[in-house]
Amino acid sequence: MTKDNQPEDGIKRSKGKFDPVTETRDWAIAASEDNCKRIARNTGRRLIEIIDTEDKPLPIVCIFEDIIYD
Repeated sequence: MTKDNQPEDGIKRSKGKFDPVTETRDWAIAASEDNCKRIARNTGRRLIEIIDTEDKPLPIVCIFEDIIYD
């Protein structure tokens, strides 16, 4: 873990509000960080950020790397 007490897995972590209307990146909501990782693994996407909104019942926002279609 880093000095900010975050794992060194390349995933940015933050807390705060999330506005789904203005967010332009690919995202999903989940119950936990582990669920975000499972969504990424099952869909073949790379998880780049986790936002803890502390809103119930699904407090975690998973942000994924943008998909580029050829």
